[in-house]
Amino acid sequence: MHLHLRDEARDSERRTPVTPADAESLIRSGWRISVETSEKRVFSDSDYRNAGCEIAAAGSWTHADPDTVILGLKELPPDPPALSNRMIHFAHIYKDQFGWRDEMERFRKGGGTLYDIEFLVDGQGRRAAAFGYWAGWMGAALALWRHLAREQGRDEPSLPLKSFAGREAVVAEIRRLAESAPVLPRCIVIGAKGRSGTGATDALKIAGCPVTEWDKEETADLGRNALLSHDLLVNCVLMTGPGLLLLERADLGRPGTRLATISDVSCDPLSDYNPLPVYDAPTSWQQPFIDIGRNGSGRTVELTAIDNLPSLVPLEASEDFSRQFAPLLNGFDGGEEWQAAKAVFEEKLRSAAAA
Repeated sequence: MHLHLRDEARDSERRTPVTPADAESLIRSGWRISVETSEKRVFSDSDYRNAGCEIAAAGSWTHADPDTVILGLKELPPDPPALSNRMIHFAHIYKDQFGWRDEMERFRKGGGTLYDIEFLVDGQGRRAAAFGYWAGWMGAALALWRHLAREQGRDEPSLPLKSFAGREAVVAEIRRLAESAPVLPRCIVIGAKGRSGTGATDALKIAGCPVTEWDKEETADLGRNALLSHDLLVNCVLMTGPGLLLLERADLGRPGTRLATISDVSCDPLSDYNPLPVYDAPTSWQQPFIDIGRNGSGRTVELTAIDNLPSLVPLEASEDFSRQFAPLLNGFDGGEEWQAAKAVFEEKLRSAAAA
């Protein structure tokens, strides 16, 4: 099979789903791999060339042979209007997000198939490959950095955000601020048992912060007053349907509310399933934090909700994801994970046509 790794449309996206080392293994197992040239990707073109990949022009996936499998990470650019290939990426359209029908129409017109990476699941419904750990880790680390800086009257981090050389660069910044902090924030992680929640908890403990860890048991009968008594909230819950409401904007100003910083790692504000209906659009590398109100003490509550957090630590995130994902490609597209993703696509295609 021919796999074509496309250059990402987003300027801030530096991750890759397959590292050069794993690409080399895939080639040995029988794949032919083309990699579009990229000035953003954390690995260089020469790294892929040395691994045995063919180097293609950026954007050339739009003219690929229909049998070629197109691989990427984030959403597609708006053109072409019809998609005829089998495509693998995170599309973020299956929870009725804005524009989902238009995106499905592109596949209907071209006869292509979307294998959404988020819906590559095994027989027990567990995701086969995810960036979750590093999304949670970076989302919590960024929120903690900002919280500690605000406590000390510092305007940090500097903007726009830029990807870091690695995890240790972020750790150094947090420990620098934690050492001079008069008191460390009380933190709470919702969805603490999952990949993202584990990463978030690990990041918060870098500074020695006390961390409350909630998962399904604790949110089944939500104690909102207990939640609001924390200084920093990290939401890592992956919503697949309605039912969980963590807080609303009116909760922020209630007497006794200490909450001052929120990191919504799950970042699904355009869905009806959003458990944090206190904002209506993701934040960005240019403006990572937004003011969403005042807490019970009159302090500004800031929220961050960046939808490509792992790209801030692209090396570790890419290596971790590729270790999970590359072996799945050898089962494309007959493996149970691929069939699960295809079934979801076909169901959504029918829903879009019936709407």
